[in-house]
Amino acid sequence: MNVKERVTEELKCAMKAQDKLRTSVLRMVLADIKIADTSGKPKDQIDYVEVVRGYYKKLKKTREEYEKLHLPDKVKELDGEIAIVEEYLPKQLPDDEIKKIVNEVIETNKFTAKEIGAAMKLIMSKYGSSVDGKKVQMYLKENLKG
Repeated sequence: MNVKERVTEELKCAMKAQDKLRTSVLRMVLADIKIADTSGKPKDQIDYVEVVRGYYKKLKKTREEYEKLHLPDKVKELDGEIAIVEEYLPKQLPDDEIKKIVNEVIETNKFTAKEIGAAMKLIMSKYGSSVDGKKVQMYLKENLKG
């Protein structure tokens, strides 16, 4: 079962259970999936996980804005939505694991501070959706100073 089918099935279950938050979030995810379906790309080239990740990133960005505006109720509400969306994404490696990977790549390839882009590309191509790109970049910058 792909992500689109899973979201569709779980939306039906959420509607039957009258879970308003889950229904709302899954409808939004499904709307983004339908937009991707009508984008003109061949169906076999549409990565539904990336569509869900895009929605996830939108929610995270909105959450950051609400934090800056000191709106704890909105932040809490978005945390619930983010938790639901995370269920449809591949599991992320923990921070200590990401740090270990970054250190290994730097040691093995003798990267310098000017080669952050190359190190980033290597890590992301190998680990892709299981690591957070922002965290990888942050740890690379920390370890490649000077």
